Amino acid sequence: MSFFLSLLFFMILLGVVVVVHELGHLVIARVNGVFCEAFSFGFGPVLFSRKDKKGTDWRFSAFPLGGYVKMLGDADVSSVREVIPAGYTEEDMERMSAHRKKPWQRLLIAAGGPFANFIFAIFVLFSLGIINGTPEYTNEITVVNKECLASDVGLKTGDAIVKANGIEINNFEDLRKQITNSKGKELFLKVKRENEIKNINIKMFKEENGDIKPVSVLGITPYNFTYKSISIFEAAKYAFKTTYTLAAENIKAIFKIATTKMSTKNVGGIISIFKISTNSAEAGMISFILMIAMISTVLGAINLLPIPVLDGGSIVISSIEWIIGKPLNKKFIETIFMIGLTIIIGLMLLGIWNDLSNCKFFSWLENLFK
Repeated sequence: MSFFLSLLFFMILLGVVVVVHELGHLVIARVNGVFCEAFSFGFGPVLFSRKDKKGTDWRFSAFPLGGYVKMLGDADVSSVREVIPAGYTEEDMERMSAHRKKPWQRLLIAAGGPFANFIFAIFVLFSLGIINGTPEYTNEITVVNKECLASDVGLKTGDAIVKANGIEINNFEDLRKQITNSKGKELFLKVKRENEIKNINIKMFKEENGDIKPVSVLGITPYNFTYKSISIFEAAKYAFKTTYTLAAENIKAIFKIATTKMSTKNVGGIISIFKISTNSAEAGMISFILMIAMISTVLGAINLLPIPVLDGGSIVISSIEWIIGKPLNKKFIETIFMIGLTIIIGLMLLGIWNDLSNCKFFSWLENLFK
């Protein structure tokens, strides 16, 4: 796939999940009587715009990498500080500004974005389940990277796991169950590689300073899948379960990284998303649409983290103000917002660093100056 086509799919993926997120904020804000001044598809210079009957300016901007909603009173897209625009009175602000709404209303507005991402993902997965069936992953595996446990014991991409702990493995879900059951123990695998059968034993624990720490992650993902026809009820169950599981696993992974139980090398950045969008697009349109749903779920989950600047931080602040019955100090909110912004920028830079390391950028740079 050419770079420009890859870039197009990347912009579509990122654009869809961010616009869905911002539309969630807009819908809940309007329901609660907040005036939304503008909704932009993309960032940068406005190419063209049009106002709807409610006065919202719908803009199409030059750089189609997501979008944003601007509510009345927002000093900037972060929505932290309030300003009174020219032509509006205090009475207007009391009636239509998000900053003047009750804490429970602001909580709902903040939650609107992440839950829009979840609802969108559920709808896409449900629709794909009805039309195409659900993916049933084979017993072939992909090894994630050279630093994972699977790579350490000699597993390779394309290996088929025939048996695990003496149990026959027909699909990846069978394997996942045996990996979970072997946490803190030994996992005995019978692996088919080309025409050979190999026995591989894996210690699902680490010994550190005399302590034994259970391990539940091998560092593998499914290599291939087939589609299985399902009923409407099974499609609904599949959509809800997949969305919940993916969101929960991502939040758990983030907390593991924060508590040093998982390596920071697992943090990916914009280049990782670019690669994911390209790989899924190359696999076919269904695969690409499925990936949009998954990234939407991940975006929703990350935004629920209780970090100021993210929606989760706004939810926590609004909840506290709701409980204590008065607003928190504005200086305090601005301070923790800056702390949250620093954390997010740090994570973004870490993701870019890891991406550049994985694509051998630093090795190339080093050889360039030799």
